[in-house]
Amino acid sequence: MNPIQRFGKPSIFVYLLVWFVGSLWMMAILGSGEVQGKFLGIHLEAYRAYASFGFAGALGGALYGLRMFHEHYHDLTVQWMYWYFMRPILCFGSAIMTIILFESGILLLQVGDSMSARISVAFLTGYGYGKFMEKIKALTTTFFNGNGNGNNGGNGNGNGNGSSDGAPPKS
Repeated sequence: MNPIQRFGKPSIFVYLLVWFVGSLWMMAILGSGEVQGKFLGIHLEAYRAYASFGFAGALGGALYGLRMFHEHYHDLTVQWMYWYFMRPILCFGSAIMTIILFESGILLLQVGDSMSARISVAFLTGYGYGKFMEKIKALTTTFFNGNGNGNNGGNGNGNGNGSSDGAPPKS
């Protein structure tokens, strides 16, 4: 039997399930206020809300990963195994950064200041991670190039030379 079939599929399923249940569990622990003290020199109480946002994003990413695992069970390759393993971790970090971008005013969206509203946004960031990354790419293109289409100058077109056709810049 193929090693991916024998070990890969069960390990991905268990991994995503642990992230899913673990994220719910950690959000409950963080919400209870029982987390006190320092961990690796970090005052946990100061970052409790951001950890909750991260776990909400990981929850959304794990849920989306479980859905994709179910839909594409027979299409699993080594490349997709990396995708499944990285998804909750990437969603954890991107959810925190989304909330920070909203709080800073860089991302404009009418979201309430309540914890549940921010956790909802973090969850949606994790669940829709691909769409989130497309929006972040458009935002950075707009922010650093001054336009939103990414076809004029700078590094916004992906090749870094200011030309959208891959040719060297004209003098």
